[in-house]
Amino acid sequence: MEIGPLSEWVTAFAEIAAVCVALFLPYFDKRHEKRKKTRNMKIMLKTIIKRALKDNDVTVLESFLKISYLARDDDDDKQMLSIAEHAIGVIKDDKLSQEQKNTAVKQIIDYLD
Repeated sequence: MEIGPLSEWVTAFAEIAAVCVALFLPYFDKRHEKRKKTRNMKIMLKTIIKRALKDNDVTVLESFLKISYLARDDDDDKQMLSIAEHAIGVIKDDKLSQEQKNTAVKQIIDYLD
């Protein structure tokens, strides 16, 4: 039994590697894109929550959440959006002082990090 020349073995391994890359590259690209979208959403949420607390106005945050609920279907993203809903509740709560609101929102933002 002959094993063949070395060039055929190298070609076979190269073809196997090419097939593996072709099969798994879309998976890694999709995963990378999901991470990027999640990171961008966190940045937007943190910025909008801070501005809502500063202005004591949650209309922009509520609008962002409504649009995001329609555009997202991932459970991790929906968890972030529910955290932002909690921030809306904190900012709207008239029973809390501004210092208590600041502390609660800071904890929410720290959790988003």
